[in-house]
Amino acid sequence: MLALAGLFQFGRLKYHCPDKCRTPLGFVSHHWGGRTPLRDAFRLGLHHGAYCIGCCWALMLLMFAAGVANLWWMAGLTALMVYEKTGRRGRRAVPVAGIALLACAALVLAQPHWQPPILGGNH
Repeated sequence: MLALAGLFQFGRLKYHCPDKCRTPLGFVSHHWGGRTPLRDAFRLGLHHGAYCIGCCWALMLLMFAAGVANLWWMAGLTALMVYEKTGRRGRRAVPVAGIALLACAALVLAQPHWQPPILGGNH
């Protein structure tokens, strides 16, 4: 999962979807319109939610797998996702996080006994 999340950080979907999340007012003004406000609001929420899942599904999956065992992983991945979407330099954090996740995956594969406790190691 570490490798999957790390590779996803470099994908096209990862760069396309956060742009919609970073400027929600622009998204709402572009997609809002119609005669049925309740139905339009529901549709808009589903549409915007799809973009949010599209940009963070791999990190959410990793958060679920690692976060169940370690609260620090959950907190760190949450902070990363929030910063990627709302931080001034959130776009720049994406490849850095990808490299870090791939490095963790390589470490776990190459030397499982070196795995630090934060990754669920037996230390």
